[in-house]
Amino acid sequence: MTVEARPHRLWTIAATIGVLAFGFRLMNVRDLPNDHYMHLAWAQQLLFGERPGRDFVDPGMPLTYLLSALVQWLWAGPFSEAVLCCVMLAITAAVVFVVSTELTGSRIAGVLAAAVVVGFYPRLYSYPKVLVPAVALYLLHRYAVLPRMSRLWLLAIWIAAATLLRHDLGVYAAAGTGAGLLSVHWGSVRASISALARCAGAVIAVMIPYLIFVQWSEGVFQHLHQAVEFARGEAHQRFLAPPPFPFFGDARGLAAWSIDDSAVLLFYLAYLIPLVALVLVLRRARPQPVTASVSAALAMSALYLLVVLRHPIVSRIQDVATLFAILGVWTIADAKREGKVAFAAALLVCALGAASIWHLGNLTERVRDTRVADGPGVMQRTIQGIEETGTQWPWERYWPAGELPEAIKYLNACTAPTDKVLLTWAAPEYYYFARRPFGAGHALFLPPDAFTNREDQELMLARMVRERIPVILINETRAKEFTDAYGQVDRYLRQAYVPAGHFQIRDGSEITIATRRDLKAERTYGADRWPCDFDSRAASRTASIMLDGSAIPLPAISNAVP
Repeated sequence: MTVEARPHRLWTIAATIGVLAFGFRLMNVRDLPNDHYMHLAWAQQLLFGERPGRDFVDPGMPLTYLLSALVQWLWAGPFSEAVLCCVMLAITAAVVFVVSTELTGSRIAGVLAAAVVVGFYPRLYSYPKVLVPAVALYLLHRYAVLPRMSRLWLLAIWIAAATLLRHDLGVYAAAGTGAGLLSVHWGSVRASISALARCAGAVIAVMIPYLIFVQWSEGVFQHLHQAVEFARGEAHQRFLAPPPFPFFGDARGLAAWSIDDSAVLLFYLAYLIPLVALVLVLRRARPQPVTASVSAALAMSALYLLVVLRHPIVSRIQDVATLFAILGVWTIADAKREGKVAFAAALLVCALGAASIWHLGNLTERVRDTRVADGPGVMQRTIQGIEETGTQWPWERYWPAGELPEAIKYLNACTAPTDKVLLTWAAPEYYYFARRPFGAGHALFLPPDAFTNREDQELMLARMVRERIPVILINETRAKEFTDAYGQVDRYLRQAYVPAGHFQIRDGSEITIATRRDLKAERTYGADRWPCDFDSRAASRTASIMLDGSAIPLPAISNAVP
């Protein structure tokens, strides 16, 4: 059976899988992790009228935060963002079912692959990483079944969309597409070159409007520099050596098996499955669409394992869920043709993987949290509670860790909607929950590696000089880390701002509330009498304070706080 021959029945099952996947994820929404608020902070920055590149750093994922901005414009609050992500993950599960069914000829295998993707329980904001390879493989398979220029254009459009979702995802999709096209036209150099050239030309044509915008907003080379710098901030998370099993260091042995061990086992299976699939695909000839799709999946898998899969493995292994599932079920189905021993070994690996996925995703608890056993009424009330707490500010239930800090309500109450805020540590959720834009063009600083050179810091300073940032929050516990990486910025902050209050965050870090010297507070806020409602004297005075050296530097609060 192929999609071409019987599309309606296949897509009916796929739609059913998508609906179930959506409901499962939505019923399990409790909050959003800290990293998710990077995307929401960038989305909010757009809604404040800021332009990517010129006014703030575009990390190379414009379509991702543009979609979030659109949803926030239509329906503000973290619940709507959760709905968007759940929809995208549901689409991923549905497409994985279709692709896996086409490759194996078995709907059972397709359902198994979709279940694997859902069971991996990817983080909500990671939906581009699992969606991109699924759709790319589906479109490539359609082209392989019937090579037409219209289908090549669809592939090119998706590569462009992947690039806009996250620039490196476009590279992976292009690599997979290239491998697939070479496989489709294997044996004809001319046809291969023609297909690759046409696809590349179509991608460039689709990307031209975006490239023109980037050049106008900041310049293509500056944009690439910022994307590379942002990636450098995560470079320390790469695997320099294979991860060990934690239970090996425990005297209890296998009795000490933990979620970390399950994640490590899945890490090794993520490497094993493509290797086995490569051996199988080279052993004998298969239908061209199958060979092309598996070749594309192998190319993308190699890049995912090299670049995407990194520390912490417990929360990153989910990013390879799509390729793990598709190649996994195809390997099991194909191993059956290799004999009973090969098939039994494949089933054993499948069982180990399924058990690890179930353990890692804590699926017993996840299924219980859907309240499906309690009936439709309880499920409806659960969703209503998730919606209400995620649409009515201050959205306290969605704060990523612990109780909502009083500083959030303070920033919202004591600064104007057009004022900006600056934090010296990575906590983009403060901007989103306070409903204030971030200053200096950075939703988060990434010491010690990213945006630390003189030119980048001068750009930060130039932005801060022309922005109105009445309040900054300084993490004094991590002050040295910030100072060592961003010395020019730190000197400016110490000269232009004066300490006005303190509080402690959940991890024990001491936070200083500092206000700009040339702004006078009209009143105070709360029992700690934090300065509130600042006057609107010219922001240009901030620049003169720093340049003429007339200000008394902000003291090293980290040494003064008990």
